[in-house]
Amino acid sequence: MRVKLLQRKYSNILTALRLVPEEKYKLNIEQTKKDIRTQGLAVIVASNPRNPTGQAIMGEDLKSLVALSREKTTLLLDEFYSWYIYPENEEDYGQSLSSASYIEDVDQDSVIIVDGLTKNWRLPGWRVCWVLGPKNLISALSQSGSFLDGGANHPLQLAAIPLLESEHVKQEKIALQKHFKAKRDHVLKRLDEMGLRVDIPPTSTFYIWLNLEHLPAPLDNGLTFFEELLKEKTIVVPGIFFEINPSHRRDLFSSPCHHFVRLSFGPPMKDLDMGLDAMERVLRRAKYEGMRHFGHNCKCSEMKRVADCLIAFTDRKSWDGKGIQM
Repeated sequence: MRVKLLQRKYSNILTALRLVPEEKYKLNIEQTKKDIRTQGLAVIVASNPRNPTGQAIMGEDLKSLVALSREKTTLLLDEFYSWYIYPENEEDYGQSLSSASYIEDVDQDSVIIVDGLTKNWRLPGWRVCWVLGPKNLISALSQSGSFLDGGANHPLQLAAIPLLESEHVKQEKIALQKHFKAKRDHVLKRLDEMGLRVDIPPTSTFYIWLNLEHLPAPLDNGLTFFEELLKEKTIVVPGIFFEINPSHRRDLFSSPCHHFVRLSFGPPMKDLDMGLDAMERVLRRAKYEGMRHFGHNCKCSEMKRVADCLIAFTDRKSWDGKGIQM
């Protein structure tokens, strides 16, 4: 018997660069340089600051990251959370973080920055965003955008202009950083009082990456923790929903994200306290009633049901407006 093997040549292959807690979920620049040279990485796509870990590349590390664009690769950076950084000293409030600070020549450095009004100005409904990069790329994007959807809403573009005035921007940054830092510190304090461990406290964004491994099984996995909080009309996001798993090579329940959940300290303080109170109730039940009533030994077939729960929770009508999203 003769068998003919057909080989397909893939010109574009996705590779996930894993960020580990031992390096505070930061991109290892030296390893990335090696990957560019040995694997021929043409484009690096990254969010900075990052959801869900709440970490960011800053200073010399960010400068080194931008320098990678001069090593035959392109950087595509999402900087939507660039104002959500929390300096230790109040006199440092009002700063922001951007790779633009380290670009030497906008047309020669192959760096593409995506930002907008959605997060920093808290105006997601306006759908006004922008891209910074080499002229030839911006020209191509403009043509594509014009063909696909006509571009951003013109009246809202005009309305956005005064929001970009430098003094207004500075005051917005200061107010935002004070407000969100206070909420971050409050949530971290309450989590610590509950015995819930945050291995790497967030230095940016409004997210907390919470490790559950020290809790008794099955409450130590993100899906069970999510389900028990759902009974309290409170939602967190199971860590496996943030797993980058090209071609689904890895079983999600063997994922390094399986024992994590993501919390948000974006809601108002009173809502945060209601959500944290719900966590306390779940932990109290586990302590005094034992674990026999917890979890359903979720398998991969349960993923759709959990995803449906996440979608259902966003439908406020089905929750009488009383659910807390964290």
